[in-house]
Amino acid sequence: MPDHFAALAQPRRPWLDAAALREGFHRAAVQHHPDTAGGGDERFAALNSAHAILREPAARLRHLLELEAPALLTRAAPIPSALADLFMQLASRRRTLEGFLQKHSAAASPLARALLAAEKTTHRRDLETALAQLTAAHASALADLHTLDAAWNSGATAADLENLAPLQARLAFLAKWTAQLREDLFKLGA
Repeated sequence: MPDHFAALAQPRRPWLDAAALREGFHRAAVQHHPDTAGGGDERFAALNSAHAILREPAARLRHLLELEAPALLTRAAPIPSALADLFMQLASRRRTLEGFLQKHSAAASPLARALLAAEKTTHRRDLETALAQLTAAHASALADLHTLDAAWNSGATAADLENLAPLQARLAFLAKWTAQLREDLFKLGA
């Protein structure tokens, strides 16, 4: 398995400074760009992949766990209990929205679509509220990530690695749900 941290000259840790990561990527990209002597498409693509993984917290934590404690990733990642209620609300909102979108697409005339405008506004507002909840939950998860990273300075312990797995799952769920809600807003024409 490639070590994306090493590829971009970054320390193996849960939190990375965005500017240092970008600088590491640019330095490596200059050396391995396909248009430079000694550069190549395959190596450059690997650098792009490393950068994409390391800049996203959930993907970075997953990669760190793959390198440091792969057994922790073999466990099923249930929805974290703190997010279970939020997930149920999101699932209900998305089902309701899907029904509305079907009704809206079946509306053949401008008048029929205009009659659905108030409902469309309500759905947009609900999605924006849910997105704000996800943003707050994501900020909380990032605060937990900073706390975990601060403990990392004195050397990662088995307990630190154990704490990374649920945090990685939490961040992954939040990223997935955020993407789904943004897609729903797009479908809604927001």
